[in-house]
Amino acid sequence: MLHGATGHSSLILVLDGAFTALIFSTGEQQEKALKSTIEALEHIEGDLMGKKILGGESIGYLDIAMGWISYWLPIWEEVGSRQVLDPSKFPATISWMNKFLSHPLIKDNLPPRDKTVAYFHGRRNFFTSR
Repeated sequence: MLHGATGHSSLILVLDGAFTALIFSTGEQQEKALKSTIEALEHIEGDLMGKKILGGESIGYLDIAMGWISYWLPIWEEVGSRQVLDPSKFPATISWMNKFLSHPLIKDNLPPRDKTVAYFHGRRNFFTSR
């Protein structure tokens, strides 16, 4: 299950690595961060196998803690023009993301996607133009 030092570390590595790879960097730093992100996602994928929602049948703390992956990561992929979440490599993660995002409590409270994409395009332009 996604808890303890390993689960927490995987979430932090995905957050840090994905942001670095898709928003903050280019070149060698970007490639290194992508590799780190994919390795951390592989750990999460193993934890998600066979589960609909991490908390069981309803959204729980772990789903909320991981929830950013379902919304921000695809946006970061779009902004960074790179794919991290390959559906053939991460089917359990993709399935969890779809279930999480379709839950009314989540879906009805997400920020507008177009504004979020524009915001992260601005961040990427700022960080990569220095």
